[in-house]
Amino acid sequence: MKYRLWLFLISLLGAAMISGCSGAASSDQDTIVIGPQAITETYTLSYMIKHLIEQDTGLKAEVKEGLANTAIVHQAMQKNEVHISPRYVGTDITGVLETEDVPRDRKEAFKLVHDAFQEKYKMTWFPSYGFENTYAFTVRKDIADKLHLVKVSDLKPYSKDMKLGTDNGWLERPLDGYPAFKKVYGIEFGSTSPMDIGLVYKAVRNADVDVVLAYSTDARLKEYNLKTLEDDQNFFPPYEICTVANNSILEKHPELKDVLNKLVGLIDSETMTELNYQVDVKQMEPSEVAKNFLISKGLLKP
Repeated sequence: MKYRLWLFLISLLGAAMISGCSGAASSDQDTIVIGPQAITETYTLSYMIKHLIEQDTGLKAEVKEGLANTAIVHQAMQKNEVHISPRYVGTDITGVLETEDVPRDRKEAFKLVHDAFQEKYKMTWFPSYGFENTYAFTVRKDIADKLHLVKVSDLKPYSKDMKLGTDNGWLERPLDGYPAFKKVYGIEFGSTSPMDIGLVYKAVRNADVDVVLAYSTDARLKEYNLKTLEDDQNFFPPYEICTVANNSILEKHPELKDVLNKLVGLIDSETMTELNYQVDVKQMEPSEVAKNFLISKGLLKP
């Protein structure tokens, strides 16, 4: 089965997997459970963590696939069903912390989640992998050229006649989702089509929708010849991605800190886009992509 289809199917089962977890994996004291949400790059990053843990510590590590979104991942970490996860700064600021006054400065945003998660949830945020994957409004290049679209504000005269395709959660998120977007930009689309993020690119390519809210490191932006519009109102908060770990697992296995720190600052946006391309376009397995990358960096033995 193609990986993208598999990713879509397991994302639908995320909530059921959490409610049905027996705790068997987390009860194994020598197993570290890594829980990515159902986004390609978090899967690849999670397998990087797994490979390094098993090589450098001798501990067993498991990637728990099928956790649909941040809320489910956070719930699983609170229950100690997941110990470690790659997470997005901006998503946790607006989602888990429900912060209305979102910092636009990256350092301030990181400090906010780092300090708040230590205090409220006893979780540690490690510094960024070195890139951010922010939301990006995109259109087909032919439409951008025809309507002279460069920035998001340029959509305003045409939005009432346009269809927006976006992932399922964004339409309802109050602080960095569609409700807030309409207030900041004064833009409301004629219709919206919520769908799995993996489907939005084909939808805009096939003219089923006119505008899609994509991810800035997704390789399919290039594959489908899509143009990213500038967020000229700085609507989206910083979406740097970092490793988050429960303090309890770090206290039990302090050697994990050295392992997780190896990934800090290691990956820039261009590199992550290429790794995403290998998974989403070339249909390689995230575990294989992660392994090859670590070997190329001299961090994993062939």
